[in-house]
This record gives sequence, C-alpha cells and structure tokens, in this order.
Amino acid sequence: MSLKPLLALMLSCTAAAAQDPEALNQRALDLVNQARQDQGLETLTAGADLDEAARVHAEDMLDRNYYAHESPEGEDVRDRYLTAGGSEWELVAENIARCVGCDIPADIARVEAFQEGWMNSPGHRANILAEGLERFGFATASGGQTVYAVQTFAGPGTSRGDEPGQPVDAQAAAEIALDRINAIRQDEDLEPLQLEPSLQQTAAALVPEDLRSFALTDMGSLREALPEEARRDWQRIMTIGGTCGGCGTRPVAGDVETFVSDWLAAGSPYRDQILQQGLTHAGMVLRTDGKGRKVALLLLAETF
Repeated sequence: MSLKPLLALMLSCTAAAAQDPEALNQRALDLVNQARQDQGLETLTAGADLDEAARVHAEDMLDRNYYAHESPEGEDVRDRYLTAGGSEWELVAENIARCVGCDIPADIARVEAFQEGWMNSPGHRANILAEGLERFGFATASGGQTVYAVQTFAGPGTSRGDEPGQPVDAQAAAEIALDRINAIRQDEDLEPLQLEPSLQQTAAALVPEDLRSFALTDMGSLREALPEEARRDWQRIMTIGGTCGGCGTRPVAGDVETFVSDWLAAGSPYRDQILQQGLTHAGMVLRTDGKGRKVALLLLAETF
C-alpha cells in the first residue's frame, strides 16, 4: 500500500563539491528524523532494500531522461521495493526531486536543499511525517547538470477504521464482527447469528498464527479443522476471508469493522452470503503478523 500523494519536486540551483554517498544518505536520514522528532513521531532506521529501490529509480530517471514515480513501463515504488527484497505487506511511499542547472554530483548542501523543498510541499511533507513508517532509503543520481533525488519509506502502516480503538483479543474481535453483521441482518428482517465456540476454534485452526507462508487460497480442509465432536452439527458452513497490507501491527476494533464493512459493501460478492436466510451461527478469527499484514476469516453456518 503506497502513501498518497507520491509527489515530485523540481528545483533550479547550484551545488558544491561531491560527498561520499553514505554521508549523503546519513544526512538525508538525519534530516527526516529531525523533522519527525519535531512532530513527536518515531524516528526511522536506514533500510538497504529502500536505498536500493531509491538508487534504481534515481539512476533510471537520469539514464532515460524522465521524471515521474512510474517508469515508462509502469513500474512504481512498490515494484522497485519488492525487486530489492522488500515485503509485499508493508506500506511504501516515495518522494522524488530534480535540480536542473546544478553543479554535479550532489553534496550535503544539495541534500539539505531537497529536504527543505520537500518539507515546504504539503504532499511530500505528509510522506515524511506519516505514521506507521519504520525505515528509510535515499539516493541521488547526477549528470548533465541535473541531480535526481529519491526518498523511499516503508513500515507496517496504521490500523484501518475511522476510530481504530484499543487492541482486541479473538473473542472481542468475533463479538464486534457479529454485532455489526446482526445489525444488518436485523435491517433485512433476518434472524441474528450466534457466536459458536466450535466455529471459533475452527477459524483459528484454519488461519495459523504465523502468517509468513499463509495464503487464503491455500487454506486447509474445513472438515479436518472442525473439532471431531462438532462435525455432524452443521448442515453447511461457508468461509469468507480478507487480508490487508500496510494496516498496522495490532488487531484493533477498527480492523474488524473495516473487514465486515468490506464484506457487506454494495457489490461485494460476500454480502449475499452473509445475508442468507437459514444461517444460525458464526465464528471469526483475526490474525496479524505484526509487520503490516492482517488476515480475517469468517465462518457462517446453518445447523440441521
């Protein structure tokens, strides 16, 4: 998930003698962290994968004479970050800048000028001061009296929902989901669903605590996950799943409400399933990997 807007900055200026790239990167990080500290935000650490994503883009813009967040082939900051080894579930953002008519290559003064320009631009400033970021990358590329600079950011992001609220455990998450679903079912003159412990247990068995290699499409057997003593209790069981990236580290009420809202949205393929007649019970699990990914699984069941 990339922060929006991803904005470009263009300057006309002159610069002095070159500096070591590591010194430029460190100064860029120090300036970003000072800006974040001034706003009471967590500081960022350097990320080699983010440095690589920034370097590739700065050099590509210089070599092919374009100035945009997307390459001519349509690759964006997320594509470059993934190629450099970054996580597909993190929030990713990028600022770019270009100085035309500059002495080259870039030096510390040029990095400081770019940072000042970014901080004076609302969109760039918003990226620098965004919550949910943890790491930072930077690179410049110079040639023909033009300097390109790229900032890259990544982190777990923040929880979804207008009011995310406090962290919730498995039972509280399921109760929040059921309250929201039953309110809609009541509006549709449908019987409310009851939270069922065996379905809760089954949902937890289907979504492992370790999400690193998990995909909803590879979920295990529903029958095998059901407690043996409950396998004859149900006429039918349906599963509805959802996942999000860049949506924070802790499971909170806002996550549950957002997943349910997505499922119940007009045009969602899951709305009709949730609002079917005959359903009697439900169970739900919400998992997080602590690095930006969250997975929710809802079970809907009808007794014999």
